Amino acid sequence: MRYLLTISYDGSDFYGFQRQNDLVTIQGEIEKALYTILQEDITICASGRTDAGVHALGQVAHFDTTKEIDNLDKFKYSLNSLLPKSIDILNVEPKSDDFHARYSAKKKTYIYKIYLSKTNEPLKRKYFHICSYELDISKMKEAIKAIIGEHDFSAFCVENLQIKSNVREIYKAYIEEKDNGKEIDIVLEGNGFLHNMVRSIAGTLVDVGRGRFEVEDMKKILDSKNHQKAGKTLDGCGLYLCSVNYNV
Repeated sequence: MRYLLTISYDGSDFYGFQRQNDLVTIQGEIEKALYTILQEDITICASGRTDAGVHALGQVAHFDTTKEIDNLDKFKYSLNSLLPKSIDILNVEPKSDDFHARYSAKKKTYIYKIYLSKTNEPLKRKYFHICSYELDISKMKEAIKAIIGEHDFSAFCVENLQIKSNVREIYKAYIEEKDNGKEIDIVLEGNGFLHNMVRSIAGTLVDVGRGRFEVEDMKKILDSKNHQKAGKTLDGCGLYLCSVNYNV
C-alpha cells in the first residue's frame, strides 16, 4: 500500500530534509515514527529535499507499507504524537502505486521572506532574511518579471552533473509587501526548481533593490547561464515550500 503525507515543518531544528547519519533530519524523524507504529522499515520519498533551515507549509512525501491503515485520522494523530513539535503531519491519504511524490508533481510554490530592519531582530532571524539595506521594491517587482516563462536557469543554481537539464518553467513570479512594507515576500510558482534556485533569485533581486544591479541586468544574468554573474545566494531561513500540486 502507498500513502501520501502532507507535512509542515520548522526547518530551524534540522540539518535539512534528507536523512543523514548522526544528524537530525526531517526524513529521519518521520521514518523513526513510522517504524514505531508500523513495525517495519519505511523509507519516505519527498517531492524535493529542502536544505538546512528551510521551512515547509505543505511538503509532500509518499511511503510504502505492507500494512493497510484502517483509520487514517488515528494514524495521523499517533504519528504526530511521536514527532518533534517542529514537524506536523497535516494529512495522510492512500494513493495508487503509480503515484510518486516527486515525479508526479506538476507545480510547486515557494516563498522567500525578507524583513527590512536596521536591528538584529532576534525573534525573526530563523524565519526571514534580515536585510539592513534600503530596497527599491518597485525595481525588484519589475526585475522579477524577467524570469517568468521557460528558461535555462543555470545562472541561478548550483551546478549538478546529475541533472540532465536546467530548463524550468516559472508560471508566476511576483513580490508582496506586508507589515507596512517591512516584510517582502518573493513568490515563485513553477513546474520545478533547481538546487538553490529560489535563494539565488532572491539574492539577485535584493541586489537590484539596493542598486548593485539594474532592472535589465536580471535578464542579462539569466541569459548568461553563468552562476558567477548572479547575486549572493541568500540563507535558507527565509525559504518556505508552500505547496505541491499534482493536478494539471
